[in-house]
Amino acid sequence: MNSSASIFNLQRPMKFHLELTDKCNAACPMCGRTQEGNRCLPDMSKVKNIELDLDLIKRNFTPAICAKISEIDLCGGLGDPPAARECLEICDYFIGFDIKIILSSNGGLRSAAWWRNLGERFRGTESIVEFHIDGLKDTNHLYRVNTRFEKIMQNAEAYLGTGAIGEWHFIPFEHNQHQIEEALERSREMGFSNFRVIDTIRFGKENRFSYQMPDGTVRDLHPADPSFTGVASSGGENSRDASRSGAIEVVDSVQCKSELQNRPYIVATGAVSACCWIEGSDDERRMYSRSGVSHSTEHNIRNRPLEEILLEEPYRTIYPQAWEAGSNPVCIRKCAKMQRSKRRAL
Repeated sequence: MNSSASIFNLQRPMKFHLELTDKCNAACPMCGRTQEGNRCLPDMSKVKNIELDLDLIKRNFTPAICAKISEIDLCGGLGDPPAARECLEICDYFIGFDIKIILSSNGGLRSAAWWRNLGERFRGTESIVEFHIDGLKDTNHLYRVNTRFEKIMQNAEAYLGTGAIGEWHFIPFEHNQHQIEEALERSREMGFSNFRVIDTIRFGKENRFSYQMPDGTVRDLHPADPSFTGVASSGGENSRDASRSGAIEVVDSVQCKSELQNRPYIVATGAVSACCWIEGSDDERRMYSRSGVSHSTEHNIRNRPLEEILLEEPYRTIYPQAWEAGSNPVCIRKCAKMQRSKRRAL
């Protein structure tokens, strides 16, 4: 089979986005795993408490494939990477091939010793941890529900103390916007290499998001005033931003980020997707229905080799045909209209 016929080309340099697990210690109300109206309990219709283990990774990410990979983003759509039992061992495996790892976490899981071990592995490499901390002691837990700020700081200090690279990522809301400057100063004191403000697009047209805290208290989230962040707010549907650049100019046709970067997405179940935005969507189900392939079983690295899956439909002709016809709403929003969260380094 000719790999050039697929949107993913195994002969080109590659990147991957991996969700190691759907397990998480936090209960962020806007996350897809959370029942925001039911004490922020996990939605067990989505959460399987599953993870990718080292043996599965080695079986699919062979030395031949790893030799082509420059970067792997360990960021869960539903889970936090350190919740995976073999997170450290998987990082070791990829680092052995000089692959840059970007690990995104709320920082609230594991011990300081565990984070120190991770830092020792990342030290001297380009690998990085993005700590997602949305406020200070009195505010971070209002969105990062069930996390403890003091523990996050201990873990971050242990990691940064090794000399490894870390960034502080901050989502501003109305309730924490006044703390941006203080958090920025603290990040510099701790040794973070960057402090990034993330303008979320998870608010609808009402610019209000109601949720119930674990104690039954009902709260409302409101977007930050752009004057605090320097980033204009824009409405949109719930989505995690996979872009690491700033605002992107609107274009007329779909320019698939995954195709351009040669960057597939694999979820904790083992299912392979084009990207984190389309994964689990009606668009994706329609693509797989047209291909005649079972997404959950046939295109799952637990059942079949990754290198075979990436060269099959719907990645050969069905996705490009949908882009040309303008029939994939998710692709249009994300990779034509560029409705993505915006990130800015302070």
